[in-house]
Amino acid sequence: MATQRQFLLKPALLNDILALPHKEMHQVMEKISALVANPEPEGKVKMRFKKYWKLGIKLYRLRSGRFRIFYTYNEHSVSICTIRMRDANTYEDEVELDDEELTPEELADLGVDPQALANAQRERYQWQEAHDPEDPPFPEPVTVELLQRLRIPPAFHARLLRVNSKEQLWHCPGLDEDTILRLDQYMFEAPLLDVISQPDLVGHNVDDLLRYKEGELLDFLLKLSPEQEPFARWSLSASGPALVKGGPGTGKSTIALYRVQSLLQQLLRQKGQPAPRILFTTYTNALINSSSELLRQLLGEDARYVTVQTADKLISQVLHECQQQRPVLGNDELNKLTRRAVEEATFEGNLLQQQAQKQTLTRMGLSYLLEELTTIIVARQLTTLEAYLAAPRTGRKLRLNATQRKAVWQVYQRWCALIEKSGKETWQQRHARAEQLVEQSRLHQRFDAVVVDEAQDLDPCALRLLVKLSKAANRIFITADANQSIYGSGFTWSDVHQDLRFQGRTSILHANYRSTQEIGEAANAYLTFGALEPVEAERRYVNNGPMPDVRAVLNGHHEVQLLASFFRKASLNLRLTLGACAVLVPTEKSGRAIADGLNAQNLEACYMSGQELNLARPGIKVLTLKSAKGLEFPIVALSGFLGSIYPAIPENASADERAEILGKERRTMYVGMTRAMRALLVITPVERDNELLIGFEPICWNLSS
Repeated sequence: MATQRQFLLKPALLNDILALPHKEMHQVMEKISALVANPEPEGKVKMRFKKYWKLGIKLYRLRSGRFRIFYTYNEHSVSICTIRMRDANTYEDEVELDDEELTPEELADLGVDPQALANAQRERYQWQEAHDPEDPPFPEPVTVELLQRLRIPPAFHARLLRVNSKEQLWHCPGLDEDTILRLDQYMFEAPLLDVISQPDLVGHNVDDLLRYKEGELLDFLLKLSPEQEPFARWSLSASGPALVKGGPGTGKSTIALYRVQSLLQQLLRQKGQPAPRILFTTYTNALINSSSELLRQLLGEDARYVTVQTADKLISQVLHECQQQRPVLGNDELNKLTRRAVEEATFEGNLLQQQAQKQTLTRMGLSYLLEELTTIIVARQLTTLEAYLAAPRTGRKLRLNATQRKAVWQVYQRWCALIEKSGKETWQQRHARAEQLVEQSRLHQRFDAVVVDEAQDLDPCALRLLVKLSKAANRIFITADANQSIYGSGFTWSDVHQDLRFQGRTSILHANYRSTQEIGEAANAYLTFGALEPVEAERRYVNNGPMPDVRAVLNGHHEVQLLASFFRKASLNLRLTLGACAVLVPTEKSGRAIADGLNAQNLEACYMSGQELNLARPGIKVLTLKSAKGLEFPIVALSGFLGSIYPAIPENASADERAEILGKERRTMYVGMTRAMRALLVITPVERDNELLIGFEPICWNLSS
């Protein structure tokens, strides 16, 4: 008996489903259901596209009334790519139709050739830039009947009847994004090569498409690539934890979701546990809802066995259970207490030695000293001077000898006393207390398995706590990328917990599925000076596109005009709404100013803090570089550096301290750049005296004015 093939779909199909008239939805769904059951219908009802077969892509087209369903398949799956409403002649200019058998030589060579696909994509982009009109006209007039068929609200009909080109549509006032997309996708079909290059999404059954059309299903889970697939099951029966490393866009978070599925299967089926508990932690609140939704799709009813939560939420739960909650110190309060601790600390030795120790602290700078206290001493739970003297201080550029460390320790003791007196605590102290108290809480060893996504930005205390939540070290799974670390200064796993030893259970992902090759290579070239680990030499990409841009501006007005022009052009070219665009800025102040400026240019934009993040909100999202951690957007601009003192480096900072601060902020910029999927712009002041805004190699970046 033949095995049922897996149902896959391209993101483009979701837009097609939304635009599909209800009266023809049933027939199309029947055809798709039949294809999933048997993608080899008898007779000549399907056509093969030889042009794509030569790239190793077995693309077929099947009729469904006046629609055409484009799909690929193999022995394991059927992937529905797109649905188009045209007759067969429409495609003669775009693809070569050939229903004859391929030659034996062609069949022998058949197999997806990534380089050939990349070259074909690049050629298409170059051709499009050279030949596409600035404002392509609609291929047919807009009529009331068409608008009704596309289910566009009657309130928009009058203004749309006067629209006859792409630019007019996208700049027509008062339209919502769904309306713009629906009409644009009807009038201008995306090239098949772009659709084929999209990642596959997983559908449990064809009815999921109906649920999506009705708004019951918000998103689909990505299918693992052949490179990623083994890691979902890899090292399941090992004696210790497993670690998967990889750069931005390599699919670490998707693998972590599938790892949950593998762990559940092992616990439910192999171990025979009737009600296992699995913890999935992700770094930001913004990812909690999406991760939960995707796990529900992946696991079905078994999702009830999984808790999805941030480490901070779990820490709060431990402290609440133990009735040990305290307020957290604000930045200004903490800075004042640290200055006071330096002034009031007593130092060993004679007067000359004491002055030398104070000078060391002065040269170190307040922010660097504060990081030493919080990320080294508190986060690593160094409870004695001897432990601090022996600590390796991984990631810290400024070297401290024994005498200097003793001076820091004296400040630390006074600092702790002042904080205790205030009745408050730092975030790191909060994490350390929760880790010490967790054994008294109901969360201690509550979970049969723990999956930690993006672990590089959790401090050692938080990671220790997560380890203690798992009943067994061999069912801990961690994903991380040190070069995306934007908080703290790095650490070794041995700093964290004796159970986190990954010998023989560490692997690295190489293929980037998010960003184009051009964006990825440009970001890696920029990162060179701030990398905590060497940038992985073996890198592969599945998408190509235009080179990212760097532009210099004189003032804020010029900056906003440039952003407006970039977003309008990029969204038009990529057939996306402004909701696909994001501006990443260094500070809240610059972000709010840019959002106001874009709104003045008649482009809807909103500044969002990390707590206010709403990805479903229409318009351009403006958020800080640090808030963008873990997110992705098709179109991204890094801006807001005019008149900004970023990063803040003390005037008396040593060369090592400067290097450490710049390295960390360069990694923050790198994280921002790698949020971009298809288009990237970096805006700098004309006078680039900021060391963060240099290092844009002409071979990777478009630097023209």
